[in-house]
Amino acid sequence: MRKRLPIFNGKSRGSLAIEYAALIAIAAIALLAMSAYFKGALCGRYRDTGDSFGYGRQYDPQTTTVDEK
Repeated sequence: MRKRLPIFNGKSRGSLAIEYAALIAIAAIALLAMSAYFKGALCGRYRDTGDSFGYGRQYDPQTTTVDEK
């Protein structure tokens, strides 16, 4: 019979599971960071769109008047 090398003594299965868990954790952290970035970008896009309707002016209850007919 062949002798097994000490590196491949059957314990590689546990270390493989740990490596996969670490890879999944890194991917999850990356996705969370990306979602925060895209959320900020999307909010900025909505703000720019809203500002374009008011020509860059914002609502001010002290100076905004309503024309009633």
